[in-house]
Amino acid sequence: MKKYIALLALVVMVQSGCKKFLQVESLHKISGNIYWKSKADVDAFTLDLYARFRNKLTSTSFLPAVGDLRSGFVRSTTQVNSNSANEKARRAVYDAFAENNLKSVLNGGNIWNQDIRSGNNLLFASMNFRSITLWLEFYQVIQGANIVIDQVNKGVPGLTDADEKQFKGEAAFIRCLAYFMMVRIYGDVVYYTEPYTKQTGTRENMVSVINKCIADLKSYKDGLPVAYPDPSFRAIRATRGAALDLLMNLNMWNAGFDKANAQNYYRETTDYGKELMDLNIYQLLPLENFKEVMRGRSVEGIFEFNQSINYDGQANPIAFFGEMVLKYPNKAAGSDNSSSHAFIKPSYLTKLYVAGADKRKDLWFDPLTMLAGNGNFELLKFKGDLTSGANGMNGVPEWGIIIFRYAEAILLRAEALAELGEEDEARAMLSLVRARAGAQNLGESGTALKDAIFMERGKELIGEGHLYFDLIRTGRILSSEWTDNPLTQDQFDRGGWTWPIDASAVISNPSLTLNSYWQ
Repeated sequence: MKKYIALLALVVMVQSGCKKFLQVESLHKISGNIYWKSKADVDAFTLDLYARFRNKLTSTSFLPAVGDLRSGFVRSTTQVNSNSANEKARRAVYDAFAENNLKSVLNGGNIWNQDIRSGNNLLFASMNFRSITLWLEFYQVIQGANIVIDQVNKGVPGLTDADEKQFKGEAAFIRCLAYFMMVRIYGDVVYYTEPYTKQTGTRENMVSVINKCIADLKSYKDGLPVAYPDPSFRAIRATRGAALDLLMNLNMWNAGFDKANAQNYYRETTDYGKELMDLNIYQLLPLENFKEVMRGRSVEGIFEFNQSINYDGQANPIAFFGEMVLKYPNKAAGSDNSSSHAFIKPSYLTKLYVAGADKRKDLWFDPLTMLAGNGNFELLKFKGDLTSGANGMNGVPEWGIIIFRYAEAILLRAEALAELGEEDEARAMLSLVRARAGAQNLGESGTALKDAIFMERGKELIGEGHLYFDLIRTGRILSSEWTDNPLTQDQFDRGGWTWPIDASAVISNPSLTLNSYWQ
């Protein structure tokens, strides 16, 4: 009966989220044994896990808020229009993120979902940043992944051995990605892989959780296809390359927190990186064609959530960093789009793109507004063909939610190689990315090489949700040399880099403790 109730609840969630891919029998007929009748059932259930994961990441400006806005370098723009009646709303909440001001927000400040217009405070409810404090949806995805593996292990008619390995590999990838995201946002989390299990128990040390994810994904990765026969699934379903990239990221995260074993994590990262590159299916696209990368499903993409595979309509535009840093005509006409909502601080851009040739600087910024520090700023990296039939918020390029891409994996491998002292190979990796940008090779060594690789990630991955996590795992978040809003060691140790966990988590699991820094 417990299994029946758990599956029933899961199906209710599934149907409410994405009916298109999961057509099931009437709910009163469903049980664990009746539903899993064919490969189509498993495929539909698995596709819906991607859809629900994507729902979470588009519930608000999720990846920008957790990955870029807290770096200290992104600020809200002041209004540009002089006509107060049509004055553009200022998203002052971006400044709160830059100052790590989440605690005062949660203690009653209005800035959590606030715009400021003509001096009046307005609630900007559509931003929905509270959703980031809710981890329930992550656990719903994890529970679904656990159920897929359990049901496939029990046997589903019509599945070949290759089918079974693929579906179990996809499920393992999805749950490990969910745990990885939760660890980077909340720190310690509850870990489980059993099906039909309520999210109970105490929070487990995040290093232990990541190590379990590494072991879990290693056991399934070789069952994943290198590529799918259907090209429409490129980068949006888990592949062996996606698993390898996630394993690299899992290892590099733990290297920052488990110093005693850091060299082992670096070695694992370099080995997985070589295995990924040896697949010979990913390419660095010319920067002149970069809109293909941002749109998604390109040969540079390793894993992403596409904005149209599971939905007929457009995703929430506010979920994307590009929505903040573009203006008309790179967004639809309208008073709210007459200027960008955010800019990247000129001091950071000046440090990032030092003198010398670099196509990223030339193609991704307008030289007249790159250092404007106001609403005239644009990050043209996100420029693309506008979606049709849209005005205002909807008139934006068709972006994918890029999680991993080839340049990111190459630079992560370069970082690990530099940490191992294998500097010639590290420089070779770095040169691959710099060559695409038309930038000269670097000859640094030691700490200077490590710093150069970190800066290269900043240049290449700007706006893609990596910077804040790179600051955390490398310890650079503690230094004013690397961020305009450093944490003290005490703040870091007490979890000042995490997000608050909503108190609703304790209602369903009284044994939980929340992140004390935010209490």
